[in-house]
Amino acid sequence: MGYIAFQKGGYRHVGFTRKDLYNHIDRYRRSKVKNGDANAAINYLIGKSNNDPLFFGKFTFTSDERLEHIFWADGQSIIDYHCFGDIVAFDSTYMKNKYNKPLVIFSRCNHHGQTVYSAPPTIRQNHRDV
Repeated sequence: MGYIAFQKGGYRHVGFTRKDLYNHIDRYRRSKVKNGDANAAINYLIGKSNNDPLFFGKFTFTSDERLEHIFWADGQSIIDYHCFGDIVAFDSTYMKNKYNKPLVIFSRCNHHGQTVYSAPPTIRQNHRDV
C-alpha cells in the first residue's frame, strides 16, 4: 500500500483503502483454491502420502458431500510415537470453526524441547474406540 501511495503522490490519491486492498488480495487467493478449501485439504493429504510411505490419513464426508472429519499423521510423528509414546486427552467442544466443526491440533514438545505436531494412531472418545 505504501509503495502504491508513493507512486500516486500520497494516500489520498490512491483511490482505495487499505481494507479494499486486503479484500482484493483475499478474493484473489480464494479464487486460486480449486473446488474449495475441503478439496485443497484432501489434495494436501494425497500429496503428503505420495512423498511419505509411512503417512496415514483418513477423512469422511457428510451425506451432502461436505468434508466432515479429517485425521492424519506423518511418518516422523508415527516413528516418534513408537519410540517415545504419548497419551493425549483433549476437549474438542470448546470452540468451533466457521463450519461449526471443532479444530483440534495435537502439539507437544519432543525430548529436545522443540514443538512437534503429531497425533497418536488411536484416539479414544468416552473410553471407547472411535
